[in-house]
Amino acid sequence: MAVQVGVNSYVTLDEAEQYFSERLYTDEWDNADAITKEKALITACRRIERLTFKGLKADETQILSFPRMYPNVGTPVSKERGFNLDFSIGFIEQEDVPQEVKNAQCEEALALLKYGNNTRAKLQEQNVVKVDFGSVSEEYKGLGKLFSKEAYELLKPYIAGPVAII
Repeated sequence: MAVQVGVNSYVTLDEAEQYFSERLYTDEWDNADAITKEKALITACRRIERLTFKGLKADETQILSFPRMYPNVGTPVSKERGFNLDFSIGFIEQEDVPQEVKNAQCEEALALLKYGNNTRAKLQEQNVVKVDFGSVSEEYKGLGKLFSKEAYELLKPYIAGPVAII
């Protein structure tokens, strides 16, 4: 399947090429053929889509999570003696997919090409947290469902955190 923006990707192959043209240490991307790059972008998008994001999809018919809309709690309006407050609630809607999301998809695609088929990655995907190899052991502290720390950091402002249950 080819990359289709809005269906299985946030970026086109050309946009990803442009992104990587300005970034260091992209040998795995540079050495991959177009089909492999598209597969990496599609897989990266799938991994991003598994995350839970703040807000709601901007359009309920859109396939991917972005663009989004977020509740906008208005400024409280003070009534007599400042006791009763009225809040107006609306939504702030993104018109386009944020550039950070597009960059995160590129970063995750690169990480997939670099690390996606190694033993450590396979163990982490299986939720293994500690492995012993004779006298050597490793502990894995995952970032969630992404291989790329950079992608995770780019997406962090959009990822939903824990909420209080009242």
